Amino acid sequence: MPGEAAIASLTIFHLGRMIMTETALDGPALEHHPETERFESSDRALIEECLMRLERALPQPTEDVCDARWGLVFCDASGARVKTFYLDKFGEIGILDGATVEISDPSFIEWLRERYGEDSVLI
Repeated sequence: MPGEAAIASLTIFHLGRMIMTETALDGPALEHHPETERFESSDRALIEECLMRLERALPQPTEDVCDARWGLVFCDASGARVKTFYLDKFGEIGILDGATVEISDPSFIEWLRERYGEDSVLI
C-alpha cells in the first residue's frame, strides 16, 4: 500500500459491540468516546499484518453509513496520520481515509475480534 514504509506506529481503537450510542459514530467520535479502548504499537510485523489484511479486505466505495466500532490509525515517525481505517461492529462497512467503503472479506474483522475484541486475552 502507498506510504507503507513511512508508517512507524499503529493505534487500534475498539468500542465494545454491546455499548449503545445515540447516533452512529464516525472516526473522531469513536476515538473520543469515554468507553473506547486503545491499543498502541510500533511493532513493524503488526503494522505490516494490518496493512496486508486491510488490502485483502477489498474495500469498495459505498453510500452506506458506518457506525465505527473499530479504528486503525497509522502514523509516521513524527506522529502525523498516514492512513486511517474505521470499521463497524459487523466488519461490513468502513471509512478508509475519509471515504465510506464496503468490506467483502470477513477475515479482517474476525482477526481484530480474536486479537483485540471482547474475547481477547489482551483486554
